[in-house]
Amino acid sequence: MHVKYAVLAIAASSAAFYAFGRHGRDAELSLAPPAAIRQAVAAGLPFADNQQSGPELAQAQPPANPAAPSAVQPGQPGQPAQRPPVVDESALRYFAAQGDTRRLEAELARLRALYPEWKPPTDLTAPAQTGDRELERLWKLFSEGKIGEVRAAIAQRSTSDPNWHAPADLVARLDAAEAAQRLVNASNARQWEQVIRIGTETPALLTCANVDALWRVAEAFVQTGKPERARDAYSYVLGNCNTPAERVGTMQKALATLPDALTDGLLAQERQTEFSSIRDEIARRRIGRAAEDPKLTASADDIRRVEALANAATTPDDAILLGFYALHHNDPVRAEALFQAALQRKGGAKAAEGAVLTLGANRKYREAEALGSQWLDAGAANRKAYLDVATTLITQEPAPKLDRAVVERIAKTVATDRYAPGAAGLGWYAYNAGQTSPAETWFETALSWDRGYEPAAYGLALARQRLRDQAGLRAVVNDWGGRSERIAALLDPRRARAVPVQEQRRDDIAAPAAPVTRERDIVEPAPSRPVRSRAPRQTVQTDIDTEPVRRRQAAAPAAGSCGNGQSGAAALQRGWCLLNLKRPAAAAAAFDAAMRSSSGQVAADAAMGKTYAKLQQGLTAEANVAAAQTNPAPAQRRELSALLLSERFYAQYDTKDYNGALVTLSERARLAPETTDLMMMRGWSYFHLGRYSDASRVFTALYKSNGSPQALAGLTAIGDVTRQNRY
Repeated sequence: MHVKYAVLAIAASSAAFYAFGRHGRDAELSLAPPAAIRQAVAAGLPFADNQQSGPELAQAQPPANPAAPSAVQPGQPGQPAQRPPVVDESALRYFAAQGDTRRLEAELARLRALYPEWKPPTDLTAPAQTGDRELERLWKLFSEGKIGEVRAAIAQRSTSDPNWHAPADLVARLDAAEAAQRLVNASNARQWEQVIRIGTETPALLTCANVDALWRVAEAFVQTGKPERARDAYSYVLGNCNTPAERVGTMQKALATLPDALTDGLLAQERQTEFSSIRDEIARRRIGRAAEDPKLTASADDIRRVEALANAATTPDDAILLGFYALHHNDPVRAEALFQAALQRKGGAKAAEGAVLTLGANRKYREAEALGSQWLDAGAANRKAYLDVATTLITQEPAPKLDRAVVERIAKTVATDRYAPGAAGLGWYAYNAGQTSPAETWFETALSWDRGYEPAAYGLALARQRLRDQAGLRAVVNDWGGRSERIAALLDPRRARAVPVQEQRRDDIAAPAAPVTRERDIVEPAPSRPVRSRAPRQTVQTDIDTEPVRRRQAAAPAAGSCGNGQSGAAALQRGWCLLNLKRPAAAAAAFDAAMRSSSGQVAADAAMGKTYAKLQQGLTAEANVAAAQTNPAPAQRRELSALLLSERFYAQYDTKDYNGALVTLSERARLAPETTDLMMMRGWSYFHLGRYSDASRVFTALYKSNGSPQALAGLTAIGDVTRQNRY
């Protein structure tokens, strides 16, 4: 009867597999155990009653057992002694080879019940010794994975001995091995329908002995839009297979491919605490999603779980994850502590990015800028974080007093990244510092990087209005009047009432900003007691603002175009033209092109032009590098040297090296006359050194020459101090 039922089961299964092969979208992969297997284990574990509810993956069908021989009862009179019965161990060996422990134990129990004297083989995975050396050689080749050689040997022996047939078990295993390789190849080629078809046609693959095949079939179900079927495959592994690494790996794959709603049931199949690390990863994943989307909120249990992991670990990852969650959920104080801990654990660029952002969120802009500057080369995210906090630092009101190095660092980063909001912010800072020409240049630069950036256009209009450049102002208003109410209002007072003043001011500083030129803050020493007056805060123009722009061959064209020639001479001409148009960044690029494509006088002139362009941008260090490549005429050399000495003076004055600043001014005076602003700063240098008579002489000369209110303020400050010293 066993053979009959097995043949019927095989025929039914073959029909179902054929149907799925032809109509893969209509037929479903058979997930119920064939009748032959149920009979094979009838005396042991009842398979059908112990399966998980719902659909399951097909179980491999072992070779059909022949009917068991009749057992002769010993001791019957007149009967000779009988040899021990021949026990069919094929199903037993099959279950052992498949790694199917439950069915192996059930088959062992069945055979022991039938044959009490029978002893199981010590190695169930090895083929039975048949006395056929050629057959044993075939099994050995098979165990070595030489499938092709086994096929060839079977064909050769069948040809030489037509009465010989390869054992069904060996043929079945060869078929399964070849199908497994086809399934792997199809999976690697992402031929998902083919993967499902092979799994359907070869159910012997989908067992605990080949968990990789189950994983690949599950992936194919996901890729073909059937996540519930993938869940069934993973559930089969968790419900039937015992290898710890494969169980954890199955859960990891399920988390990577299935939505949470389908993984919750799989977690319920946990044995003891084997999925503890998996639950940690689930908590991290949920917090990570909420960190990226502030609309989502992680549960308190998830947060506590990851916090415990972060506190117990010496690695930075969990602290970084919690830091970004806290930052994006309005807890920057907590975020700052987490990112600082991550930095101490060598969290690298990501920890630095978070720390910079949280320092900014906590209004610690100077600390944020200083930290961010150390990570500018770490990546785009770190540069963006730096620009965010640096521009916020600059756009504070009142504007902070910053070291020259900080100002140049911010300006250089903005220029390198061609960051239009930052360039506009530089313009606003210069505008608010009273340096209108550099402000105009930065607003133009911002618009050259982003022609649709309205705050830069508004700043450009205000700068030209302050410079009394009515033609330039009208050009901006004509271009932007239809798009910006506040720009149109600059030439139409009636429309100005439509834009609230507070809103205008807020928009002015909304763009990220960084200072373009140095703000010369001249603040007298605070008196020890009230006095009648004190020197006002002084904002003094630099030589960069009023420097004589070298014009060679190219005058600023009326149309505003500087040509696009590719030769070195054309690039040089374009550079001077752009410099005359107050576009130093573009001019520097043109001069670089001229230097690369030319030599001799053209290259020297281009180096000179680049020096002026860098000075106009406030990039002194780069200007010095460019100047070293020049070979100018004596007059030009004096002019350039005077400009560079002016820059050195400003740096010394900013660092309160007043003696050094006066020495530099004296050196510059041998090359060029001292401008009014430099004379004013000479007077204040004397003042800060306590040389009040020298300061009084300078301020008096300035006041007599032009009635300067700044000079009068200096004289008043000197009078206040000297009167205090008399009492």
